[in-house]
Amino acid sequence: MERIKLLDVARGLAIIGTLGTNIWIFGSAGYSVDLDETDISRIGSYISKFSDYLTNGKFLGLLTIMFGIGMQLKYASFQNRGLPWFKLYLWSMILLFLDGVLHFIFVFEFDVLMSYSLTGILVAFIIQRSERVMKICMFVAASIHLFHQVVEGFLMDKIMTTQLARTLFPNNPYANISANRSSIAEQAALVRQENQLLEIAGFSWWEQVVYRLEHFWVLRSEAIMILPMNVFLFLLGVFLVRKGLLKMDEHGIRLQNRLLWIGLGIGIPLNALSLFSTQFVVLDRYVFAPVLSLGYLGLVFLIARHQKFVKAQHYISNVGKMALTCYIAQNIIASFLFYNWGLGLSNHYSQPLIHASWLGITLFMIGFSTLWLRKYKQGPVETIWRKLGNIPVKRHLQKLT
Repeated sequence: MERIKLLDVARGLAIIGTLGTNIWIFGSAGYSVDLDETDISRIGSYISKFSDYLTNGKFLGLLTIMFGIGMQLKYASFQNRGLPWFKLYLWSMILLFLDGVLHFIFVFEFDVLMSYSLTGILVAFIIQRSERVMKICMFVAASIHLFHQVVEGFLMDKIMTTQLARTLFPNNPYANISANRSSIAEQAALVRQENQLLEIAGFSWWEQVVYRLEHFWVLRSEAIMILPMNVFLFLLGVFLVRKGLLKMDEHGIRLQNRLLWIGLGIGIPLNALSLFSTQFVVLDRYVFAPVLSLGYLGLVFLIARHQKFVKAQHYISNVGKMALTCYIAQNIIASFLFYNWGLGLSNHYSQPLIHASWLGITLFMIGFSTLWLRKYKQGPVETIWRKLGNIPVKRHLQKLT
């Protein structure tokens, strides 16, 4: 079993799973105006709630942890080569931020790359410090995130009127999700409504670009909101590597199994709370979901160790090797499928259509990445990004010689 391949499997799974959440945002774009209880009832179903349970926030959490794991591996590589860490990694995060800006403006208003780049800058500075400092930063980040989620979520939903919530927290995309609106389709439609994305599916592509620019801060509120959570999960990924998660010895396997049993044993019942008790809906995506993400990561290790679904692992790992390319590509394809400048499928909303679209895009990404990697070592976006990212490294090495 190759260690890098295993990480590619986890990363590819995270990309595919993230699409499982985002596809509902695209598919429900036509339901952002005058959403009433009839529409809510029609959108919600057991299928969408099951999709919500499996995907909503779970794969975003997994992707975030994987970013932290990758950062630690890169940090160790820089240390071994005697390269200045923060200066060179800062350049990589600037490139990622610019990539996210372009992705946000021209493709998808709920881009996560900008948030990752800002988190990466913070964590790149923190991981140079002592373990004690890192743990303090994790505790502070987790405390800020939990406090924010409880205040703007649980307490608001329980004791504040809708009008008061909108006045106090105008930028919270989930502030007005009521107790009986728990499915991912419902949340996607309401997020669009709260962010004032009125009939965005009907806009031309250029009108969407202009709208994203005009409402930049409103549309970026979620990316800012999740920064403390990202810091915690990045550092968690760093710690997991340092504690031996990737070593296939007795200690490493014990840690992998611990992730599996803790993540699934605690994560499954926690995430089920929103299915049985509506007061926990507001904590589902950003509090309970990351716990289950750990279980997903442990499950990837378990399957890889026992050599199960080998072909599936291979194909998913190809998506992971081209994670940045596939992340951008899947959003471009979904935009074309659901917005009116493309096929306009959001005007014919149906849950089977959304699920079929997710499956079709996933199969396309698997096929495209597999064919591409037969000829090239990296995806097209990764190739450009790496060449640009290596510019300061080459300059530093030239100065040394």
